[in-house]
Amino acid sequence: MKYPFLILSGLAALASFATAQQGPLDTTRQKMVAMSQTTQRPAAEGSQYFEQGSSRPYTGLLYGRYANGRYQTIQQYRDGLGNGYWTDFDPEGRRECQGTYRANRVEGPVTFFYENGRVKSKGQYRDWKRPIGEWVYYDQQGRVAHRMTYTR
Repeated sequence: MKYPFLILSGLAALASFATAQQGPLDTTRQKMVAMSQTTQRPAAEGSQYFEQGSSRPYTGLLYGRYANGRYQTIQQYRDGLGNGYWTDFDPEGRRECQGTYRANRVEGPVTFFYENGRVKSKGQYRDWKRPIGEWVYYDQQGRVAHRMTYTR
């Protein structure tokens, strides 16, 4: 009687792990628009995005695709500016890196990945991709290779 419960528990844990591997972007609950279907206007930092034909700044997910149809990037926008999570992919569809935007600036936690899906490095960015604080670097087996603390 307890074996079906263990099997179901194991399947639930596996489903949770698989979902977590996709990153923090929930593409099922947010509107998604191709970057090619937007217009851009200058903003204090970079550009502000508008869905073509709309005068309201875009809120939702913007994406770019490679020529092979796979995602190149998926980025979260609010009021036309990068705010939230982003994930970049290689042409084979594997995650290369993911992190957070704040007012169109890549700031906050960021993680880089090996082709095998394991974490390559992780740390924090400040002031548009400037490493700050402790960064941890891993080998391809997932073991900590070294740590570095950035202070400037």
